[in-house]
Amino acid sequence: FPETENYYFFAMWFSSFGGSSGTAKYDREIDLDAPVPYPTCDDMLKKAGYIPLRLNPRQRKGQRIIAACVGVSDYTDKVDTPELAKNEQKRSRQMLVATQSTLQGIQIAGDADSGLRALVRETTFSDSEEYFQTFLELARRYKIMNPDLMRSEYPKFIYMVQDSLKEEIQEQFGFSIRSEIVTVRDVLEAAKKLDMLDDFLLKVGTTPVPKLEPLKELNKALRRKDLTVKALLKKYVTRDFPEELCELCIRSIDDANCYVRDNAATVEDMITLLKLYFKPNKIEKGLELGISEGKDGSRLTHDHEKQWKFVLQSLTLWRNVARDMFKLWHMVEQDLLDENQPVQFKDTGQGFNRVQQSKRVFAAMTEIVEITKKEVGEWIGSDRVHIGDNQVPNGMLFIDKYTQVNRIINPILRTLVAIDKDICNPKVDNGMKEYVHKIFGGQEQLKRMILCDFFKHGFDGSGGDNMMDAGSCIDGRLTSAWNWCQNIKSKPYYPIFLLSGFSSFDGEF
Repeated sequence: FPETENYYFFAMWFSSFGGSSGTAKYDREIDLDAPVPYPTCDDMLKKAGYIPLRLNPRQRKGQRIIAACVGVSDYTDKVDTPELAKNEQKRSRQMLVATQSTLQGIQIAGDADSGLRALVRETTFSDSEEYFQTFLELARRYKIMNPDLMRSEYPKFIYMVQDSLKEEIQEQFGFSIRSEIVTVRDVLEAAKKLDMLDDFLLKVGTTPVPKLEPLKELNKALRRKDLTVKALLKKYVTRDFPEELCELCIRSIDDANCYVRDNAATVEDMITLLKLYFKPNKIEKGLELGISEGKDGSRLTHDHEKQWKFVLQSLTLWRNVARDMFKLWHMVEQDLLDENQPVQFKDTGQGFNRVQQSKRVFAAMTEIVEITKKEVGEWIGSDRVHIGDNQVPNGMLFIDKYTQVNRIINPILRTLVAIDKDICNPKVDNGMKEYVHKIFGGQEQLKRMILCDFFKHGFDGSGGDNMMDAGSCIDGRLTSAWNWCQNIKSKPYYPIFLLSGFSSFDGEF
């Protein structure tokens, strides 16, 4: 919550200061080998194979060039059109021309001399094979590390890379622009430093520090994490494994752990609210979760207890997906760029889309569903995973849906916090508390109303174009939640969202 966050970030800022004799004495009192008062992130040996290496400053410049070039490109507008769907040969020709234009722009922006030489045909694309492979890999790696960024550029970019793998285009270029994503494990394996992944110091140095109290303990934990990173550098840096590269590996794992922790924690907070305000075997006045098919847009029929369990298992599934997000991203890219997986461009009933089977992602998602089943016990609804069909045409659209979970849940959580902290703050006499009491019966009743409506109609099987596309399947649960988001303006509590600073579920909050 906001007060706690200010407290937390103040401690982080305070812990960054050092250099005095008092600080040096304080550092010597910290035992780096002692157990920490919170769980550490384990299984580094397994996770590191899916965590991309953070870009260095020089590489970030290259990534920005690619993002800018792809940002102004209209690649998919030219290639993915209903007219070209009927003429594959003409579509392939358009792919070649559009890809060549984009690559020339990237080459000129990144290296003007070589780009101009290629433009006047002094050199060919194949002469710059390594340049293109390295440059394009930077953008792919950056996207995986930052799923919320490059949201409009990435689909065009990855589809262009996918098309470049067509045999006729590779023949024209003389090489493939695809290369493997550089992961932390790849770097450590090449440097013969895989033993670092089993080091207790790495677990401490890459685990996000929770909000400890009192301030002294939080400050100590943050300072210990800084000292642990320094100890790791001192222990593993060699002539063949320089300090900059070693620190990039450590920071990359830390970045990934922070992202997973934040996204999983958001869903966990919603699970906590479900269990706090609602009980499966007890219906309180105004908190009935039961839904009926055909009523208020619902396409499922659940009594209160069944709906409570359905919401719990759906949120638990989303949390487990968040925990495996980097693994799923890695497999999505492998499936999208698998030359043995054919791509069909066809009308799926939701417009024209690229339809491609994603065997790796399907297997990983099926495993997550099975883990969730064991965790929640009873499974309600369908356990079917849609991918490579009309509902979810390909892996890119699949992973994009699950990166949106936080965009659905965070505005709700922040609105609930704002009701207590800002809107109904007893220290501020702005008339809003009286408004909430008069219209909604009080701030607690208002929070319960919002949660009850979300738990009912954010998980009611609605949102599909027809009855076959809606329901209780794995994908349908997210479709229902987005449908609830789209109808937020019709809710009686929508003014409360606006008062809390809400703009949209798809924008910045």
